[in-house]
Amino acid sequence: MAVEAALENLLNGWYYNMTLDAGRKFEITGTGFKTIAVVTMLIDHIAVGILLYWLNQQTDMVVFNRFKDVYWVMRGIGRMAFPIYCYMLVEGFLHTSNLKKYVLRILAMAVVSELPFDLALRWKLIDWSHNNVMWELALGLLVLLLIHSVLYKTADTIRDERIRRLLAAAIMLAGMGIGYLLKLDYSEGGIACITAMYFLYGVSKEQRITSFGIGVLMLALMSGKIEVLAFIMLIPLFFYNGKRGRDSKALRVFFYTFYPVHLIIIYLVRLILL
Repeated sequence: MAVEAALENLLNGWYYNMTLDAGRKFEITGTGFKTIAVVTMLIDHIAVGILLYWLNQQTDMVVFNRFKDVYWVMRGIGRMAFPIYCYMLVEGFLHTSNLKKYVLRILAMAVVSELPFDLALRWKLIDWSHNNVMWELALGLLVLLLIHSVLYKTADTIRDERIRRLLAAAIMLAGMGIGYLLKLDYSEGGIACITAMYFLYGVSKEQRITSFGIGVLMLALMSGKIEVLAFIMLIPLFFYNGKRGRDSKALRVFFYTFYPVHLIIIYLVRLILL
């Protein structure tokens, strides 16, 4: 009996450790979430910067129709990226230790990325009709800064919370209008997505899913039905543990510089091959 009891305890302990390890394997950190965004964005931009350019040169309609479907699949995968960046932007805004540096880094990447964006995805040197997504994130960050200040730093001067909320909504609408006028990548939909995620943000799993889901809904309503594909990202978000995950200076540099660097590479590959 003692042997059977010992064996049972051993098996129970092994089963507990196995299920614990399995649970840990399904946890996703902020670094993991950003990696998903990087990969899906790369697929999307290869579709626009290389495959679509090649398709526009095709005279064989059989070939065109066959690869057109590939193009749309790649674009669909790419819909996953922007909402992740929006959600990470909100978290970064709320948790950064130096907001000024955070804003300046996003703005710097927007400036640096504009020429590579035009060359890689707009197929021309300068295109004022469309601007890169970093400008959208930068504007979204400034909108969050103003909204946060109105909601939480003006309580002594504006005592009525309803007025503060109305002002916050007005700032959101103004940001959406600026996004539309500046012809940003996701126009007013991107700003609506960011602010919706901010207003509904929370640390519980339910709050995260609600925040992300409503943000994607706003994006789909304003930027096109294809954006609903980003709802798939609710699956990895379910396993998001809210932690930064693996971190280093090199990793931070990689995530910040990936956007302009990969656009330059796409442009050069197209220049060489097509």
